[in-house]
Amino acid sequence: MPSKDTECKGQRVADLETGQAVRSVFMAKSKQLADFASKPGRYLTFMLFDRTGEIKAIVWDGSESAYNSFEDGDVVYVEGHVTEYRGIPQITVETVHKCRRADYDLSLFLPHTRQDVDRLLRLFTEKANAFTNAYLKNLVLTFLEDSKFAAAYIQAPAAKSIHHAVIGGLIEHTANVVTLCEVVPRLYPLIDTELLIAGAMLHDIGKVVEYTYEGPFDLSDEGKLIGHVVIGERMVSQAIEGIPNFPQSLALKLRHMILSHHGKLEWGSPKRPKTLEAIALHLADYLDASIAQFAEIVEGSSDVEGNWSSYNKRLERQIYL
Repeated sequence: MPSKDTECKGQRVADLETGQAVRSVFMAKSKQLADFASKPGRYLTFMLFDRTGEIKAIVWDGSESAYNSFEDGDVVYVEGHVTEYRGIPQITVETVHKCRRADYDLSLFLPHTRQDVDRLLRLFTEKANAFTNAYLKNLVLTFLEDSKFAAAYIQAPAAKSIHHAVIGGLIEHTANVVTLCEVVPRLYPLIDTELLIAGAMLHDIGKVVEYTYEGPFDLSDEGKLIGHVVIGERMVSQAIEGIPNFPQSLALKLRHMILSHHGKLEWGSPKRPKTLEAIALHLADYLDASIAQFAEIVEGSSDVEGNWSSYNKRLERQIYL
C-alpha cells in the first residue's frame, strides 16, 4: 500500500492528460456495474474527483471485486492510465482500493473556505462573553463551548451547492450574517442588539445535522425529512431547558427568529418574520446568501470570453462580469 506521503501528494484531476499514467488518490462517487453489450460479464464505472475537478473511471477486469472494495464517498487509491472516449478523458483503472481515514487530508478532495474557522469560533466566543444578557450569553456559550458541536460548526458547509458549499462554509456564512446584523441596530435602535446577534450565531446550527460532509456534500436522512430550520429550533429549545429561569418571552422571540429566518413559507420557513429582530435576521441571511451566489458565479467565470456569464437556472439570469 502506498505511503501516506505518496497518497497525499498525488496527481490532481485538473492536471491529468491523455496517455498519462495515474497513481494517486481521489474521492469516488456514482459507482455502478453495467453489462457488456457483446459478451458475458460486467464492467464498473464510477467518478473520481478532488478539489480541482472530476473524471470518469472504468474497470474492465475484476469489476465486481472492485465494486465491493469501496463505497461512494470513500477516498480510493487508483492505478491506471488516462484514455479517451468520444473526445472525453477517462481513467482506465487497473487497481483500486479504499484508503484509511488517517491516510489522507479531507481538504484535498472537498472545497474549503479561505477563512480561518478557528479564529471565527474564537470571535463568536468573545462576542458571546461580552453580552450583558446573561441568559443569551449562557445559551450561546452552551453551544460554542461544547467540543463536539464546535468541531461540527467549523467544518459543516452552509449548503449542498447554492452558497458557501465548502468545508467551513457554515461558520463563514454565519460570520457574515453576524457582521451584517451588528450594523442594523445602529440605524434602528429599537432592535435588541444582543438578541439579534445571538439569533445570527444560532440561526443555522441545524445544518451541523442536516448535512453530511465526510464525502460528497449531501443531506442526512434527518436533513431530508425535517430540515435545518426545525432541527435548529429544536436544538435551541433543548439548550434553553437546561438554563434555569430562562425568560419565556426571550425564548419565544429567539425560537421565532430561527423558525422564520428563511422569510417566506415557499422558501422553507415555517413562519414569516413577525418581530424586528426576526426581519433583520432574515434580510441579513438573504443578503449574504444572495451576494455569495453572484460572487461564486463571477469567480467561476474567469475563463469566460465576453462580458456575461452563462445562464444560471437557479437565478434565472446571466451575470454581467
